[in-house]
Amino acid sequence: PFAAPRDVSEHDARAMVGITYPPGLERYPALAKLLLAHSDARRAAFASALATAPRPAIPFELTLRFSTAADAPRMFAVIADEELYTGGANSRPTRTVFLWLPAQNRLMSPDEMIPNPAAWSRLHEHVRQLQRGESASLEPPAAERAMRHVFVPRFNSSGRIAGLRFSTDTGDEVEITGADLKPLVAPAYAAWFEGAPAVANETPAMTSGAPTPTAQR
Repeated sequence: PFAAPRDVSEHDARAMVGITYPPGLERYPALAKLLLAHSDARRAAFASALATAPRPAIPFELTLRFSTAADAPRMFAVIADEELYTGGANSRPTRTVFLWLPAQNRLMSPDEMIPNPAAWSRLHEHVRQLQRGESASLEPPAAERAMRHVFVPRFNSSGRIAGLRFSTDTGDEVEITGADLKPLVAPAYAAWFEGAPAVANETPAMTSGAPTPTAQR
């Protein structure tokens, strides 16, 4: 029988650990196992850091909050927001996004939906322009810029993707509309976006060696 991951709350004079999971994971046991494995890996890294400083002056802290970002027939998206403190002046925030395809029972990586590096470059420029409040253009920038390949989908009431939210260099979020994204995504996923005509069998076929989610660090 499926057992949902349990929240964790542990603390002593040396360290504090807090982990919370979202509701609804009983629908996707395979995803729940992956989230639990992610938590175990982060706890192992935290324990390793603590082993190098067994008596820290300030308690080390690991906070890992899983939350549901999208719940639609095409995709169930979970965000893992982490705050890690292992000494120094500040903690280190990290965001990992898990994009789960219920129909195929597997994860999808952002690079599967947007496979072209030039498209990521155009998206990065678009995000920068929106952040500056300028009129944005999706023309390719003069020089390639690195962009963290992480996004959170927003679905409309009909189950189509209305936009993707990207994190900026400052930690803010900027949403790119589905109309701007459709020319940049893989053809197999174009029908998932708002305004696309309805077609039969819209879910792309499962591919071997499905990629894992990309962590934003």
